[in-house]
Amino acid sequence: MNGQMTMEKREERLRVVSPLTNIIEKENEVVIEAEMVGVDRNEIEIELNENELTIAGKQNRNGIPEGFTSLYRERRAFEYRRAFELSAMIDKENINAGHENGVLKLTLPKTKKAEPRKIAVN
Repeated sequence: MNGQMTMEKREERLRVVSPLTNIIEKENEVVIEAEMVGVDRNEIEIELNENELTIAGKQNRNGIPEGFTSLYRERRAFEYRRAFELSAMIDKENINAGHENGVLKLTLPKTKKAEPRKIAVN
């Protein structure tokens, strides 16, 4: 580099990545936890279209403080996006969402008919 810093010039494209996700089933609900680090809760979009649940969020931080010039960057803005196909056992009218410490948590209650029950033998 001959004692000089070279600057990379690249076309800025918004990368789309799938968030790391855990899906947990409980007796009365299914819980989806999606890691969406760096996304403000106001930047998260959740959409339900028939049986498809889509989550998305933009992470816009570039890590460059005001007044500084970037010489080299590996951290770039990107978008999280992932879709899930919901089964008939999910009560689609009562899905709840929360966001804490970079994790989006969706609680999907099961419909009454999908809940386990015991059947007595006569």
